[in-house]
Amino acid sequence: MEFKLVSENKLKIALTNEDIESMDITLDEMEYDNTKFTKRVFWEIFDKAKRQTGFDAPADKTEVTVDKKADGCIIFVTKKVIPKSDPYIYEKRYKKYTGLKKKRLLYMFENSETLFEACRQLILIGYNGKSDIFADEGKYYLYIEDSGEQVLDLISEYGSFINNPFFSFYLDEHAKKIISADAVKTFSEIFK
Repeated sequence: MEFKLVSENKLKIALTNEDIESMDITLDEMEYDNTKFTKRVFWEIFDKAKRQTGFDAPADKTEVTVDKKADGCIIFVTKKVIPKSDPYIYEKRYKKYTGLKKKRLLYMFENSETLFEACRQLILIGYNGKSDIFADEGKYYLYIEDSGEQVLDLISEYGSFINNPFFSFYLDEHAKKIISADAVKTFSEIFK
């Protein structure tokens, strides 16, 4: 069983066939209206996810989708509403020319090659939002504008979401800002 934060309100859970067998369920039972699965298994999985990632799935405001695979399944858990008063969600807000406020999310990459591939893939799907790149102690950090699920799903394949309201202060003080404003576009063009 593997948990990965896609964003502050979306969690990806990968279950192997062995995981499914150990929970004494079948892929056919993985339907939302199946009481046995939702009550027993989902809450068992959610409890493990909360302990490992800090992701807390509220009972009445969560959407769950199951994508069955030959070697198991992928479960996406999405919070429909995030409480405004949650002090642990960092939101750097800014206004674009449209006057809309957009959220910026922070991802960490283990090396520059992984960051480059993520930037290259974002350009291929047409991403043109604001972004900044920082470097610190061999790791790379990308602030990216929340531009919908497709972008967040793609970037989560390469980097790890950081859900720490104070980490931005650390980056501002200790990390080196490599590229600002259109970092995704600039970084992918530099290393073509």
